Amino acid sequence: MKKILLFSLSLITLISCETNPIPIEGCTDPNAINYNSQADTDNNSCDFTADILFYLTQSAGGDLGNAGVDKLTFYINENNIGSQYADNDGLFITAPEQDPPDCFNNYFTTGSIYWEDNSWSTVSLESIDETGYVWFSETSQIGANECLIVGITSKKLKVSQENN
Repeated sequence: MKKILLFSLSLITLISCETNPIPIEGCTDPNAINYNSQADTDNNSCDFTADILFYLTQSAGGDLGNAGVDKLTFYINENNIGSQYADNDGLFITAPEQDPPDCFNNYFTTGSIYWEDNSWSTVSLESIDETGYVWFSETSQIGANECLIVGITSKKLKVSQENN
């Protein structure tokens, strides 16, 4: 009986002792590319990504062709992500403004961006022709894992020209 009582008291004592688990540090934002589902303490190490697709609307493509533009290069945060070229007739590949292409459409230019700290970022977007003239420039907000589709319209070209 003494052994059972002693065993029971020992077991109760062991169970009632609190243990402090070691915290697991890491990125706790599920939108991050380095999310750690095991982490219970955020260590501000989160990294994020998103994509941006540039396309010309039919009216903007016509305006650029009429202006003699042969090449339009696209920039995200001053990083060149690619170019689009006019064909022999001076025409660019375009899409209707009311029916924008899906992200990663092979006919248009898509770039990826990476950042850290927050699940959103402000990006600087530009389109510059072969002479260095800026035809389009704006800043925009983008969230992690999003695809921002940027339609360059005649109206946006005119606004940028007025600001140059």
